[in-house]
Amino acid sequence: MSRFWILLLTVVVCLASCSDDEPKPEQNAKRTILVYMIATNSLGNNNRDQQDLAEMDQAVTKGALNGCRLLVYRVANDGQDPTLFEIKLKNGKLEHKTLLTYGNANGVSVTPERMRQVVFDMKGEAPANEYGLILWSHGTGWARSITTKDSSPLKDFGEDNGSTMSLTELAAGVPTGVFEWIYADVCYMACVEVAYELRHHCHYFVGYTTEIPAQGMPYDQTLPLLCKDQADLAASCRATYNYYDAMTGQTRTFSGAVVDCSQMDALADVCHRIQQQGIDLKSTSGIQSYNINSSRFFFDFLQYYQAICPEEMQAELLNIYNKVVIDKMATPTIFNRILIDQEHFSGLSTYIKGTSPGVNENYYWNLAWAKDVVSLQ
Repeated sequence: MSRFWILLLTVVVCLASCSDDEPKPEQNAKRTILVYMIATNSLGNNNRDQQDLAEMDQAVTKGALNGCRLLVYRVANDGQDPTLFEIKLKNGKLEHKTLLTYGNANGVSVTPERMRQVVFDMKGEAPANEYGLILWSHGTGWARSITTKDSSPLKDFGEDNGSTMSLTELAAGVPTGVFEWIYADVCYMACVEVAYELRHHCHYFVGYTTEIPAQGMPYDQTLPLLCKDQADLAASCRATYNYYDAMTGQTRTFSGAVVDCSQMDALADVCHRIQQQGIDLKSTSGIQSYNINSSRFFFDFLQYYQAICPEEMQAELLNIYNKVVIDKMATPTIFNRILIDQEHFSGLSTYIKGTSPGVNENYYWNLAWAKDVVSLQ
């Protein structure tokens, strides 16, 4: 071999070696999904968190991620510190890779400060072109208590050893401009008040109108849909509906809605004018209620506003509602205790003032929907 070719080969080898030694910039994931899992409660006591994690494992093992990353922040009843970990495949094998651990104290995981920190860490550990958030725990929508008789907070969102996040605290914990969508895998969160409070914190919101069984959504079926090139929220919600609708007895229980939050301000404007110009509701009798127990203060949103809406505004109300609610679905009954009137099921609930006096109504006037839409008088 001539000296020229030896020299050329040496240069090529050196260049290749230098290229291999240079760090390659990591590519952002298509989407990072964060599951914010608060299981220091009855759900954790019954191993519901472990069951849902097993469903996530199953989905990931079958290749559901599709270029996405799945992170879980979990505080469990095993006494361990809260952990942020990633569920992934490494060399074809399932792995739960611990990314960060956090200090533990009763209630700390349901503070705005902790939630914001976890979201910040998620972006640092798993940068992506888009982010989705799944809220996992107990929930009572906007209400501090699920019953008018109990003057103490119950579940709001979360329940970490008895402590909870109010809706305003939840909104403070979710930074604006981060999440494309929020999926609330908790009871009662499909309220117009919740969607309005979170309207600047996500483009799309999915919630359940009533209580649902403790299993929550079937992650082995929904994760592949949430990890599609375009996350299919409506299909995910409908997959959960189909899962429960196929059951019998009281477990045939599901209700939910998918909301376009970009339309919430327009909805609030219409509803505010209805509140100002509409008729007084003499009785809530006949308005679909979604509370499981004897208390009644989660009422069907559209049925209520249609009941107080002037005739000349009915078409305007229906038009903006159809832009807000992308999809909705409900089984015929909820735990065999509430009959769902499909004709009047709008997917969203709302509060009618005066129906839950005390801690709930006192808190209600702190909400953006109450301030912007509902008259205090």
